Amino acid sequence: HQARICHSTTVSGVANTWGYGAMTNSFNDIRNSKTMVIMGGNPAEAHPISLQHLLEGKELNHANFVVIDPRFTRTAAHATEYVRLRPGTDIAVLWGMLWHIFQNGWEDKEFIAQRVYGMDEVRKEVEKYPPDEVERISGVPGEQLKRVAELFATQKPATLIWCMGQTQHTVGTANVRASCILCLATGNIGKPGAGANIFRGHDNVQGATDIGLDVVTLPFYYGLTEGAWNHWARVWEVSYEDLLSRFESKEIMETPGIPLTRWFDATLLPKDEIEQRDNLRAMFVQGHASNSITRIPESVKGLAKLDLLVVADPHPTTWAALAVQA
Repeated sequence: HQARICHSTTVSGVANTWGYGAMTNSFNDIRNSKTMVIMGGNPAEAHPISLQHLLEGKELNHANFVVIDPRFTRTAAHATEYVRLRPGTDIAVLWGMLWHIFQNGWEDKEFIAQRVYGMDEVRKEVEKYPPDEVERISGVPGEQLKRVAELFATQKPATLIWCMGQTQHTVGTANVRASCILCLATGNIGKPGAGANIFRGHDNVQGATDIGLDVVTLPFYYGLTEGAWNHWARVWEVSYEDLLSRFESKEIMETPGIPLTRWFDATLLPKDEIEQRDNLRAMFVQGHASNSITRIPESVKGLAKLDLLVVADPHPTTWAALAVQA
C-alpha cells in the first residue's frame, strides 16, 4: 500500500516530536491562520479542495500566504511571497529561518519553557546556519528568508503545510522533524490556526496509517510493546493471551514487520537475517506500483521467489507487469 512510503517519513518525524503521526489541524481551521507557509506541496493541483480554504484565509482573513518551492507552481501564483530554493535543501532553509528567529528574539519563550524539551540543543545546531551559509546551500537570499521567518514567528497563528515534496527524500524524516521544531520554537502548535498541516497523497493515506497499516505500530501509533497489545486487547474485547497465540512467539509479536521498500529482502535473504519466522511466500498489493522502489533488480528477483502475488488496482501497474514477467 502506497501509504507505507509516501508519508512514512511524516509519521516518524511527527510522532517523534509530539507523539502521533498526523496533521494537527483541519482544512477548515487553516482559515484561522494569519500566516500560511507551504513547503513541499502544490495544493492547486494535488489538493484542490484545500486551496479553497487557503485562499479564503488569504482573501477574507488577509493572511500571509508564503510558498517555498523549487518551481513556480500554480499554488505559488497565489502567494503573497514566493521563495525559490534548490531541491533537497529544505533543512538548511528551515534552520536558516530559526537562525533569524533566535537572533532576533522572535521565539515563543513562554511556550518553550512550558512545553518544549531540548530547544537549547537545537539553538546550538542552528548557529551553524547563518544567512550566508544558507544562501550558499539553498540559493535563498538572507533578507528574504529573514522576512519569511519574521512573518511565521510574529504574525500568528501560523501554519506550516507540507506534502511529499518534503517527505520523499533520503532525509525525509529529518525534513519533517525540522518543520515540527520550527512550529515548536515559535509556539505555533496546539492552537486554532496554528500547527503542522500535512497534506496526504491518495488511498486515504492518513486513515490507513491511523488504523495501523505501518509495520512498526498498532492502530493510532501505539507501538508494538506488551503494554500496547494489552491496550488493544481491551479495546477489541479479546484477551492478550488470545492475541499472543496468533504469533509463533512473544518476540515475533513485538518485532516490526518488513517495510515495503525492502520487501524483497524477505524472499532473498536467509531466514536468520529477516527477523521473521520464515521467508515471504505470498504478497497482496493494492494502491501501489513497484517503480517507486529504488532496487528494482532485486524486486524482480524477489517476485520469482513468491508462490503467490495478487495485484488489486483499476489499471495494470508495474507490479502486474513484473508479475507476468516473473
